[in-house]
Amino acid sequence: MRNLSLLAALALGISSFNASADALGFFVGGGAWNHSASGTLGTTGDDILDVESDLKMGSKQDIYAWAAFEHFVPLIPNIRIETATLGHSGSANGVDFNGSNLTGDVSVSLDNTDAILYYRLLDNWVNFDFGINLRTLDGEFTIATETLTVSETIPMLYLSAQFDLPFSGFSVGGDINTISYDGTELQDIRLRAMYEMGIFGFEGGLKTTTVKLVDIDNVTADLEFSGLFLGAFLHF
Repeated sequence: MRNLSLLAALALGISSFNASADALGFFVGGGAWNHSASGTLGTTGDDILDVESDLKMGSKQDIYAWAAFEHFVPLIPNIRIETATLGHSGSANGVDFNGSNLTGDVSVSLDNTDAILYYRLLDNWVNFDFGINLRTLDGEFTIATETLTVSETIPMLYLSAQFDLPFSGFSVGGDINTISYDGTELQDIRLRAMYEMGIFGFEGGLKTTTVKLVDIDNVTADLEFSGLFLGAFLHF
C-alpha cells in the first residue's frame, strides 16, 4: 500500500502549486474504441486461462464519453469526468474456473468511471497536467454458469501532455492513468492527435489498458486491451 500513501501525499503536496488554466473552458466529447484482448485470467486454485487460446476472445468495439471543466482560479483543481465500457466475449470448452469444469459462453466486462482532479502546470503551446484520478472499476467475469464480480474505487496518478502545432488547429499528445500496489496494477496509456476548428474538435489515436489483479474477490488476471480510438468533442 506504499504507492497509495505516495499518491495521497502528492495530492496534498500539489496544492502548493499556483497552476491552472489561463481561461475558462468546458469540453464534452465521446467516441469509439476498437480493441483486442490478450493475457490470462483465473481463480484461486484453478487453471490460469489464456484469453485468446482458451477463451477465444477476439476484437471488440466499445464507447467512451467525457467532460472537462478548466478555469483560472489558483489552487482549485480542474476536473475531468470520463466513463468507458470495456467488454469481451468468447467461448470455453472444459476449463477450470471458480472450482468447476465448465463449457459454454464467456464474457468479461470491465467498465470504469474516472473522476480526475488536475492542475495545469504549463499552459501555452505545450500543456502539461498533473493530478489524481479516482477510478470506480466494475468488473464481471462469466464462464458458462459461473460469474464473479469485482467492484473497487482506486486512486490513480494522472499525467497528460499536449503539444499544439501553431496556427494549424492540430495538436499531438497523450495521457496516462496508473497505480500499482500489492501486486495489483491498473494502467491506461493513450496517444492521440487532435484537430480543433472553432468549437468543434476531433481526436484519434491508440489506447492501451492494462489490468493486473491478484486474488481480488477470488479473481487473478493479467489482461491487456489495446487498439485504435476515434472521437469528437466540443470546446466552449
